[in-house]
Amino acid sequence: MLPSLKGAMALILSQPLPELRPEHMYLYLDALWRTRGLAGAAVEVGCFQCSTSAWAVRMLRAMEVRRDYLCVDTFGGFVDAQFDQDVRRGTATTHRRGFRFNSPRLVRRLLARWGVPEIRLLPADIVALPESQLPAQIAVALVDVDLEDPTYSALEKIHPRLTAGGTILVDDCSVDPGNPYRGARIGYSRFVERHGLPERYVFGMGVIGDTIV
Repeated sequence: MLPSLKGAMALILSQPLPELRPEHMYLYLDALWRTRGLAGAAVEVGCFQCSTSAWAVRMLRAMEVRRDYLCVDTFGGFVDAQFDQDVRRGTATTHRRGFRFNSPRLVRRLLARWGVPEIRLLPADIVALPESQLPAQIAVALVDVDLEDPTYSALEKIHPRLTAGGTILVDDCSVDPGNPYRGARIGYSRFVERHGLPERYVFGMGVIGDTIV
């Protein structure tokens, strides 16, 4: 790597760059604020390198809220069979390798650099993950796994543990042609229909809970 490029990368990695769009980041931080008085953990399913998580924990610190923060991810990209199913739904094959260059070791190094080492990492496929490995109570959750089956599985496992008044946000539910993923909205829609919950979208995020106006 050229020295100038090396220096640029070091500068970029010195601060987390949230992977969410600005309006989605706003909704998530607002959910953290609105659920600040509730018991339970904050859980992210699908976090890549935890840039969003780092800002969320900084927000919790600013609110003086002590809350367990857990990130569940394969830390190695999509599960092939799950991605193949979504290709049939219209997801472009060019996104298959998008999150592969990652590892728990790398993310822990980044979290230490960003000053948020308290974030817990759980390397796992949410579809196969036993529910018992999730916190017993969850106050707020962000589901950002892009594909139908992991989105649906995450909701099935998180929702029974959601504290009364808690919130779940599901990213990538927009019908905008620019959205490269189709499965997240399908997984969210399947879940709310099965459980008789309102199907509600804000800024293209699927919402479960009443705290988001």
